[in-house]
Amino acid sequence: MIFNNKTYSIKNKSVLLAVQNRLLIMKQHTRFYLLALAILVLASCNEKSSKNTSRTGTIEYSIQFKENNESKVNTSMLPNRITIKFRNNSTSNKIEGLSGSVNLTFINNVEEKSSIVLVNLWSKKLYFKDSSLNKNLPNPYAGMSDISIEKTDEIVRFNGFNCKKAIAHYKDSSDYSFDILYTNEICIANPNANTPFESIDGVMLKFNIKLKKYLMSITSTSVKFEEVSVDEFTVPSGYEKVSKRTIEDLVFLMQ
Repeated sequence: MIFNNKTYSIKNKSVLLAVQNRLLIMKQHTRFYLLALAILVLASCNEKSSKNTSRTGTIEYSIQFKENNESKVNTSMLPNRITIKFRNNSTSNKIEGLSGSVNLTFINNVEEKSSIVLVNLWSKKLYFKDSSLNKNLPNPYAGMSDISIEKTDEIVRFNGFNCKKAIAHYKDSSDYSFDILYTNEICIANPNANTPFESIDGVMLKFNIKLKKYLMSITSTSVKFEEVSVDEFTVPSGYEKVSKRTIEDLVFLMQ
């Protein structure tokens, strides 16, 4: 089977063929789902400086795509919201679009030491689960430009939180930089490990992303410290288990 002039051997063809045609039609519009899911990362909690000790809650972010001279973006076809739920350092990152017909969720269950990817494409529900110790999931950071991060002493009040400010620069584009606002007043431990933002020691509430010719602004719209069910960090009923290779091939189709 050939996609993008690259040959792939498909282990689970029956599952992939069920969604292949729709993915190819939407190829230009779904490339952002995994990127946004990947770059929405939360960092460690500093217990000494954190004034809110709640360990359960929900954070919602909006995604804005910016047009530039190289690309015109049809924003009606792109994802516009990311929701993160957290409970005792377990996290569930969900990105959705097209009125909920396409959803991607990455779950890190700390208690079970498991990582889960949920894919919901037009009611075709698939999942892959593995031990988080194996670090065996597809790499969602492939294709992202390297960044350097410069921390500052500036404190900014944003969305009800005291935030530190950092300035990020893309190493392949010296003329483009963006601000990162992050806080230690939300307590989530270490989900920034092994990401491009691992040096940020707080929960990011505002930042930008540049992927080739596309620019995105990601901003928190609400933070609620509320009870979150343990069911949010498990595989829901109705999902079909697939192999790692099937998930990798789906990821390839969506890029």
